[in-house]
Amino acid sequence: MSKQTFILFLFLIYCSSSSSFAQQYSTYFTDNACRVDFHFCGNATQTAVFLDKVKRESFWGGRRAHLSSDLNLGDFRFRVLDSISGNQLYIDGFCALYHEWQTTAEAKITNKSFEQTIQFPFPKKGVTLIIEKRLDLDHWQQLFSYKLSPTDKLIQYIKPKAVPVKIITKTASPDKAIDIAVIAEGYSVNEKQKFYKDAKRLAENLLSYEPFTKYKKRINIYAIAAISEQSGISMPQDDDWKNTAVGSHFFTFYEPRYLTTTNIFKLHDLAALVPYDAIYVLANTKTYGGGGIFNNYALTAADNKLSTQVTVHEFGHSFAGLADEYFYDKDVLDNTYDIKKEPWEPNITSLVQFDRKWNAQLPAGTQIPTSIADSTKIGVFEGGGYLKKGMYRPYFDCRMRTNKAPAFCPVCQQAIEKMILFLTEK
Repeated sequence: MSKQTFILFLFLIYCSSSSSFAQQYSTYFTDNACRVDFHFCGNATQTAVFLDKVKRESFWGGRRAHLSSDLNLGDFRFRVLDSISGNQLYIDGFCALYHEWQTTAEAKITNKSFEQTIQFPFPKKGVTLIIEKRLDLDHWQQLFSYKLSPTDKLIQYIKPKAVPVKIITKTASPDKAIDIAVIAEGYSVNEKQKFYKDAKRLAENLLSYEPFTKYKKRINIYAIAAISEQSGISMPQDDDWKNTAVGSHFFTFYEPRYLTTTNIFKLHDLAALVPYDAIYVLANTKTYGGGGIFNNYALTAADNKLSTQVTVHEFGHSFAGLADEYFYDKDVLDNTYDIKKEPWEPNITSLVQFDRKWNAQLPAGTQIPTSIADSTKIGVFEGGGYLKKGMYRPYFDCRMRTNKAPAFCPVCQQAIEKMILFLTEK
């Protein structure tokens, strides 16, 4: 085969592959999004799913290829099946604040419910939605099943409330880009311009870190200027509650620096103004803190002196499913991981199934655990996932461990890049 013939052969394969991806999407889905709102309910040992509503939204900003496969990330996942053949049409993993709450002392003595939302392309034909909870690295428990008809008259189609939206950066069409919806939280009617400046600073900071810098031409960022009745963020520890756009607050699980919101439905009502793959809530406060939940949202204080560092750390959680690599005595989340199981996050390991992590990237002769003397190389350093013992991280220091680390470590960068390519390439 000549070189020219070989190139033509590869080109035809590429065109055929691209065509099949497009055909698969257009066969089963429209350009709208299907949003399912539900509640996680239960306690430390029980989890139930209760449906709230189904909505059709104007934009689908997610992937249009690799629809029936995923990266095996998240404490939960959902699957969309063709109602007739049973074939899997779409799958995605996600995490929830509810799952973190289940590890707290409160969950042992009371029941609670948490709002949760998932989104997938709006189907053209009837589908079955399955929601599952992870048991270990490869096994799942079904929590919920629902037959969804696209012609159901009770599927809501309500245009989002008019809120000013400013494009911070737009380099590609939504189907070829990571679309990030940055939502204002705690900004009063007179602070819209401040929010736009803060959102621009967030974008510039995020794009200065690898591998986001490498792929910045695939990243769109929109600033959604939601107005809060009061300026600032709620501080329950100081008996200071404010009326804000999505009701975020510090002191989550009684941890002073943990900043989250449980108003997930409101959050997605605002995000629906634009196509989005990711949601970033920018909080108008100088107080140190933040939070990031995989395939859910990131939330960061805008004006703290460490905000630039925290911004990318929290996005590492929410976008790529990276775990915290730090550990403290009596951390509020120190019951998150069972060291007898391999965690799903790509940047920590219990060594139970280390061959599925960064084992192949270790330099020859690397000791396990790795001593601090080898801190400039990929290794297996003890401590991570809020645990001093029994959990290991790939680098001595990383943006997922401390605010002093100048960058994501090579393993975390690889995980982020893998997600970018998964969402933007055919």
